[in-house]
Amino acid sequence: MPGTTVVLTGATSGIGEATARRLASTTGRLILHGPETRAEVAPLLKEIATAGNTELHYLQADFDNLDDVVTLAARVRELTASVDVLVNNAGRPGADRRTLSANGYEATLQTNYLAAVLLTHRLTPLLTARHGRVVHVASATHLSVTLDPDDIGLEHGYSPVRAYAQSKLAMVAHARWQAQEWGTNGPAIVSISPGVISTPLLHAMFAVRGASPGHGAKNVIEAAGGPIPHSGAYLDDGRPARPNPQVEDPVFQGRLREVTSRLVADWL
Repeated sequence: MPGTTVVLTGATSGIGEATARRLASTTGRLILHGPETRAEVAPLLKEIATAGNTELHYLQADFDNLDDVVTLAARVRELTASVDVLVNNAGRPGADRRTLSANGYEATLQTNYLAAVLLTHRLTPLLTARHGRVVHVASATHLSVTLDPDDIGLEHGYSPVRAYAQSKLAMVAHARWQAQEWGTNGPAIVSISPGVISTPLLHAMFAVRGASPGHGAKNVIEAAGGPIPHSGAYLDDGRPARPNPQVEDPVFQGRLREVTSRLVADWL
């Protein structure tokens, strides 16, 4: 993707780090996000910078606080007048016990979903129409759950895996309705499962092995720059796939959209 500007969240570990390393040699401007201070990730940033000739920037933000997401978007706008690709990759596993964010929302939902929705909204004016693209890094675990928008914060029946899977189901649904809102003249948006990838996030919840982070990075980059079936599509390990049936239910979409809009209203 030569000459493009890419914003990549969750870029300091796992799939995000592997994606950043690959994009450094193919992207004109690369804006990376992570929760760590610049000093904490300075060695990593140096390695990424030497991997290519990209114009590299690093912005810190803690998605446990939506104020940080607003500030992150403002700082992106200070760095560039346009964004070609936004990759919403930042994520966390479900906490062992139900945990609330600084804003009072279930923490997994906020970091994985609400922050991505808010950042996408804030950066929409920068996304290049017709050629811009948003990639939501979701998970095939979204197929295993049903989400009740009236209990989106899992006050009842909480489990770490359920919290994670529901946050990813919400991401896939958001990509579908955002595509409809933008239409054919706006940016494109896709959600993906990057595959079962060996990362600290995977091992925090599942006793399984997976492919390398580089495999996940390949799927992210292909979704960001390669052909897609249509805006709003869901890709599973690089292939078009049917999402959770809830995603295709207009009644569910409407309820989830209404709840989401209410939760982020103070930061829009």
